[in-house]
Amino acid sequence: MKSYSIFFVCIILGSSLLVSAFSAEEKKLITLTPGESCISASCHAAMGKKKYVHMAGVDGKQCHRCHETIKEDEHVFKIITLITKPFCEKCHSEEFPVSGELKKELKKSPPVVISKDKDRKLHTPFAEGKCTECHDAHESDFYKHLKFQYPEGLYASFSVEAYTLCIKCHKGFDQALLEPRTLSLTLFRNGNRNLHFLHVNKTKGRTCAVCHHPHGLDNFALVRDNVPFGNRMLPLTYEKKDAGGKCATTCHRTAEYDRYSPVFNMIKTSPLPGTDATVEELKRSREEDLKRQAEKAQNPTGIKDSKEESFGHGDKTTNEKKQEKQ
Repeated sequence: MKSYSIFFVCIILGSSLLVSAFSAEEKKLITLTPGESCISASCHAAMGKKKYVHMAGVDGKQCHRCHETIKEDEHVFKIITLITKPFCEKCHSEEFPVSGELKKELKKSPPVVISKDKDRKLHTPFAEGKCTECHDAHESDFYKHLKFQYPEGLYASFSVEAYTLCIKCHKGFDQALLEPRTLSLTLFRNGNRNLHFLHVNKTKGRTCAVCHHPHGLDNFALVRDNVPFGNRMLPLTYEKKDAGGKCATTCHRTAEYDRYSPVFNMIKTSPLPGTDATVEELKRSREEDLKRQAEKAQNPTGIKDSKEESFGHGDKTTNEKKQEKQ
């Protein structure tokens, strides 16, 4: 009986030691002196090794600008929510220009992307202050420390993987880039000619940022007023119409598109596979579009709704219809 008691005492003591050890690990004491870096050979040593680095995010002496300890000398920090704009605007806002000691500490002037203009139409995650939906706050292997793959320049050889960043939120966008003809996958179509496919899906495809601003502008669908091209800004004049639009840009002569009454444009382009939609098919597509818009009006617009408006309407694609026939 005595041996059993000793055995249970040992188990209890052992468990207490383990709990104490884990507690000590969870509340790792820090003994940093002012001006000392959080990044060393023993702590956060992997930081700053990726291709694209956010200087403020991997400067071991600047961690306190975003990370605030709950208790002094304990390696436990206040939780940072998905809404990171309050941190980002300290360096990237027109409203709070970088100055004083912070300006001295930063190695170069940060880009200003948060405008004082409150009436701008904003990209949904940007409007919600969720900068880290797209950007990694510390470092990344992708351009502009993005969290997922996206082409670096204005032109890119097409692959679905190259647009992983956009597809992550814009459901159905991958299919919209693969189908040369559609009556549902995108509102950017001339009849059933998919103009997203026409612009993007080629060896020298135009990337999203050629036409759309990733943060926000005053225009419909975040369409740019101009396109950065080297050291120049090329004008882009877009006019939204009831069933399409009109675009005048340096890239090509003025062109129009209409989803239900296709417009002939004097622009030389590669022929798209497939055949033009019939008048009856175009008529039905208008009815389907109106039905979707009515359904959307009945539901509060959210990030899901805004994505579906442009890309994934849920209708069958050309490939799916072919498979059914087979």
